[in-house]
Amino acid sequence: MEPIPNPSSAHPITEERPGEAPIFDWDWTETLAQSWETLLLILSTFWCILLARVVTQKLQLHDSPNLCYAVEFGLVILPCILLITVAVDYSNYIGFVMFSGTLWFLRKNRVLERARTRGQFDLGGNRHMALSVLRALTHLITAINILAIDFGSYYRPYRKSLQFGAKLMDTGIGLFVFTMAMVSRRTHNWSDLRRIAVYSVLPLILLGLARSATVLVLGYGQDIHEYGQHLNAFFTLVFTKFFGALLNILARKDLHLLPLGFGILLIHQFGLSFLGVSDYVMNDDVDRTNFFNANREGLVSLPGFVGLYGLSIYVNRWMVASSLLSYSELVRKLRRLLLVVLLLWSLFVISAYGIGISRMTCNLGYVIWMLAIGSTSLWASFGAIDFVINSVMPWESSPSDEQEKGLVTRGTVAKGGDKSIVSFTISQALNQNGLTFFVVANVLNGAVNKFLRPEDRSNCESVIILLVYMFLGTRMAYELLKRGIRLA
Repeated sequence: MEPIPNPSSAHPITEERPGEAPIFDWDWTETLAQSWETLLLILSTFWCILLARVVTQKLQLHDSPNLCYAVEFGLVILPCILLITVAVDYSNYIGFVMFSGTLWFLRKNRVLERARTRGQFDLGGNRHMALSVLRALTHLITAINILAIDFGSYYRPYRKSLQFGAKLMDTGIGLFVFTMAMVSRRTHNWSDLRRIAVYSVLPLILLGLARSATVLVLGYGQDIHEYGQHLNAFFTLVFTKFFGALLNILARKDLHLLPLGFGILLIHQFGLSFLGVSDYVMNDDVDRTNFFNANREGLVSLPGFVGLYGLSIYVNRWMVASSLLSYSELVRKLRRLLLVVLLLWSLFVISAYGIGISRMTCNLGYVIWMLAIGSTSLWASFGAIDFVINSVMPWESSPSDEQEKGLVTRGTVAKGGDKSIVSFTISQALNQNGLTFFVVANVLNGAVNKFLRPEDRSNCESVIILLVYMFLGTRMAYELLKRGIRLA
């Protein structure tokens, strides 16, 4: 475990000049190193989810969702906790083992040959399992980190950046917006907007109020530099969802989301860079005597999140535009998505050098970073699940008692002999009640901080507490899934 870095290297440099606003700077090479650590942790957790999918079918856990849950918990949750705490020094070695294991799996099972023999690949629309896994991945990593950060065993360089940076915890709200767009329907008219207001925006408002009440009752501190004095992540999602829906109405066609999204981002960045908005947000000398000043971080960042939401909607619509694809069509689509991924990472490097990466203002660089991570995960998810695993270990979608109860969804039942296997159990549970899971995680987080004093716990104790915390949260979501209950 590395010691806590020197503040001068962990945060942007702030220079004061007499009579002038502070000038904020950043170390772009450090930003690139931070982004690599972040991407490695995300892909490692994703790899563990895929490993759990393979193992549960190899072990033939037919009609045993409880065993599937137990196996997934051990193969996904435990490694993620270890990789952000006591095993962080071995991340690169573990990444190498995962990469080598993937190459071995591809070679041993002759994946290309098997994929070519398949007639069609079913991408299955907005709720495709690859999108569900990506969304669940965001929930898991965020939930683990919001509690783990309070322990001494937590890897300090993963903490949120003060102004500029590309650390693991900077990804939370951005990936939530990206994955929210991935599973959202396009808004075409005012009737759709009313539906979104009732079924999507209202629950988020209630969750935001519940979060604020929890913070107030439990006395759990909240950093005002994240969203401001009164706002929180749920309110950011509320505004993003609502204004993102308006953006969708303005876009007559899916393609129109590109110029609209980039236009909003360019105007937003112009204001940040040339009109002094970035300095206004980041300057601690600006008082918080009125509502806007008090919540400037959350309010000023909204155009960036709305632009990210619109562009993410377009990526999703493009990816699942055709549900049934031939082998050559899927290969062509994955190849084009890979080119987009490479382009986004190139733009990320340029942004890190030129304008910095700022979660606080959700600037253009941050949006490009979120699109790069999201598109990389999307490419890996569709490629690994549809192209690789489903070719080597095919399953057949068919109605079953479990599906009727909501235990599994379309495209998630694998046939093993005459019995069915439940795959991606935890991912399905978090997709059905993701926001409920996140609220429970926040409540448990506050309780642990109030009664267990995490800063005084040893490495071993911290891992045990995190395991119990994640067990309670995921088990709750899993029990709701078994009973077909969907709250939010």
